[in-house]
Amino acid sequence: MKILARYACLSLILSIHAGANPSEGPTALKLEGLRNPVWTSSINLRDPSVLKTADGYRIFYSRFTGGVWDKNENWAVASVITKDFVKFEEDHDVSPKGFASPGDVVQWHGRWLLPYQSYPEGLVKLCFSESKDLSNWSAPKFFLEEALNLPWNTAKRVIDPTLVVDGDTLHCFFVGTGFREENGKKIRGNLMGHAITRDPNLEKWEILTPTTPLIGFSESAPDGVENTMIIRTGDHWTMIYSEGLVDQHLAIATSPDLIQWKLEGPIDIPRQKWMSRKYGAPFIWRDGSQWLMILMGTNDKDRTTFGLLTSPDGRDWKPLAE
Repeated sequence: MKILARYACLSLILSIHAGANPSEGPTALKLEGLRNPVWTSSINLRDPSVLKTADGYRIFYSRFTGGVWDKNENWAVASVITKDFVKFEEDHDVSPKGFASPGDVVQWHGRWLLPYQSYPEGLVKLCFSESKDLSNWSAPKFFLEEALNLPWNTAKRVIDPTLVVDGDTLHCFFVGTGFREENGKKIRGNLMGHAITRDPNLEKWEILTPTTPLIGFSESAPDGVENTMIIRTGDHWTMIYSEGLVDQHLAIATSPDLIQWKLEGPIDIPRQKWMSRKYGAPFIWRDGSQWLMILMGTNDKDRTTFGLLTSPDGRDWKPLAE
């Protein structure tokens, strides 16, 4: 689960979250002394999304408690704020129970939108909350429900919304679930879809992937993809997403226009203990002279925490020291 606005000078690799000008926010994060994982908790931290503001870095995430995966009461979208990724304050739920996987917080027609999904019981579908001040959020409002009935989304579920604003168009990249046959067995996997709207109320959508997914099954992702992040890099867009489910890792794709995408394969990231089992759900933002990525890692005890990585170009990533 990511909105970015263009700068005028394409000779630099620049991107900002719309409405969150870095010059108005805190100075670049001081990485000296930080160690991965940068945030651990008594609960499992999942699906991070970051918005840089004048008050600090607002982190939205999936709060998973109780240890029982398939119960609504164990899931909520939460928010916390930090200035330094050492002290985390104002940790609280921003959604009711039974919701998860926040995407980018974007500005759209005079208010902030926070996209996420219902989860895990009942019909799993996309929703958003809106806010004027980033602190008080509306009740969930469902959108793009027509994606439940796409022919390739045979499980009829829609998850992991990513919003990108480009001019007067709002793009939504999302994930559905389909099946493939292998040696007489039916293999379930997550597949990426794409829709656009110019409707201020997010009620009228054009689905650009009506018959086939944007990204489907592949040799490096035999069970599909999820959790995409899209940034503007120079004269093109860069997508970084979670590839695979069991053996999850990151992969990269590029596009000149957010429509046509070139898949460029997995990203090589050095493994650390906090992410020894698998890693995914990347979120990326521009911070000073470099890119930062917050990443969910799963260790050998199935504990999920958050770590930070840095990149000069949005392609080659290096984790902070443990």
